[in-house]
Amino acid sequence: MGEETKSKSTEPPPVTARPMIGDLVKFGQLTQVSYILLGPLGAGKTTYAEAFLYDGLKLGFPAVFVTTDVSPRVIRNDMSRHGWSIDEYENSGQFVFIDGYSERMGAPMSSTVHSLAKIDDISELGIVLADVLDRLVVSRVVVDSLSTLILHSNPVTMPRAVQRLSGRVTQSSHSIMFILEEGVHEEKTYATFSYMADAVLRFKIDDDGDLPNHKVRMERMRGTDTSRVWNDFVLE
Repeated sequence: MGEETKSKSTEPPPVTARPMIGDLVKFGQLTQVSYILLGPLGAGKTTYAEAFLYDGLKLGFPAVFVTTDVSPRVIRNDMSRHGWSIDEYENSGQFVFIDGYSERMGAPMSSTVHSLAKIDDISELGIVLADVLDRLVVSRVVVDSLSTLILHSNPVTMPRAVQRLSGRVTQSSHSIMFILEEGVHEEKTYATFSYMADAVLRFKIDDDGDLPNHKVRMERMRGTDTSRVWNDFVLE
């Protein structure tokens, strides 16, 4: 009697991240919005942004990930670890990387991603992003991280440049999410970029127990009421 063999997938079943943005607001428009994710390193901001993109893909919204701090390969691996496989979406052109890391760091480049030669001129990002979004409809864009762009750019002109970039993206029916690292910039910087965004989500880590507890709250969102209550950010 022959043995029945079953193929086993190496990918874990997808986990669910909660609470997402729709869970934190009572009503209001969730598309054509600019978001700031603010919190300390390791608080879960990048994971939240990955979940934001993956949830959007499942709903039919294309995804664009602008990465400045790690290579696209790292993001792919992180998402795959949570069961958020994006291979199919990359192959179909519904998930696009704009790589502002590899060429700058001398790392190997992938032919399947769009490259930024430098990140000290946000106008190049605007040009590349506009070209990518021209082929997509109602996309979700993540920039990880805005902090790196700020540190490499002119601090005087940067706020206006980011405001123009956000405006062009949202006016074209897309949404954009910027990750901003807490403890890296002056308080004026946080106030300026938070003011320009339509919505601000704040993250923190509580170390009261044996394991760190990641929390998130909606600081504010234009056009809707927010509770500002801290919620456990969990992957189930």
